[in-house]
Amino acid sequence: MTKAQFNPEEIRRLNNEDRMWYVKYWANYVRSHPDEVWSRQQNVIINSQVRNARSCKLSAEEYLRVKG
Repeated sequence: MTKAQFNPEEIRRLNNEDRMWYVKYWANYVRSHPDEVWSRQQNVIINSQVRNARSCKLSAEEYLRVKG
C-alpha cells in the first residue's frame, strides 16, 4: 500500500475555488433576500463562532500555530 500523495498547491487551489464559490453564492443570497432575513442568519453564525472561540482551550497564539 502506498502513501497518499498530497500536493499543497493543489489543495490551496481547491480551497480557493471553494471559497470563491461561497463568496459568490453569499453575495447573490444577500442581494436576493431582505436584510432582515440574511442578517438574522449572519447573527446566528457569528454568535456561534464567538461561543466556540470562548470555549476553546487554546490561546490565540496556539490556535494560529496549529492552524498554520
